[in-house]
Amino acid sequence: MKKLHDSLTCITYNGAQHTHILIEETGAEAKLKKVTLSAPNGDWLSFDPDAGRGKAALMSPLLAVGAHDHHRACDCVVLVNRQSQLTIVYVDLKSGNPIGYSGQFKSTRQFVRYALGLLEEFHQEKLTIVDERYVILYGGKPALLNKTTTVPKIEKMGKSKPDAAYKREVTNPSRLYLKELLG
Repeated sequence: MKKLHDSLTCITYNGAQHTHILIEETGAEAKLKKVTLSAPNGDWLSFDPDAGRGKAALMSPLLAVGAHDHHRACDCVVLVNRQSQLTIVYVDLKSGNPIGYSGQFKSTRQFVRYALGLLEEFHQEKLTIVDERYVILYGGKPALLNKTTTVPKIEKMGKSKPDAAYKREVTNPSRLYLKELLG
């Protein structure tokens, strides 16, 4: 994980130094602007693929903004390492009706696989993906009541795909536990 951490310029948080992951949407029109995932210390890291995109293509020229669908990215990726077995959670924030996320998830998934392939090829470190989860957090209405949210069923979380992501309505700002998304 250390080599993977060092190979990405858009790392946001890691389990050695942090107990949370702040996911922010900076667009002025966004209603859902901040979601915090509480996470225990451990062997995990998160990165912001959106921060690695753009004309300068800070993360990779493959994700440079252009005319191709593969330049898209979701808002956060969390990689949890358990004995070289990775669980990857792809998260995207949506303000309203959650649509148009499939390409973002697919593009980011391919980049993660590319980065893991480079890690194995050039550093002889193999991290195997055992589970990938695709999560849409949407809404953004201010919290009026302190309601306890329902924890998703593991089966529903595990069956998510880029085209059929797990969707959860949240308030703005919102705080969730990472373990809710891991099952």
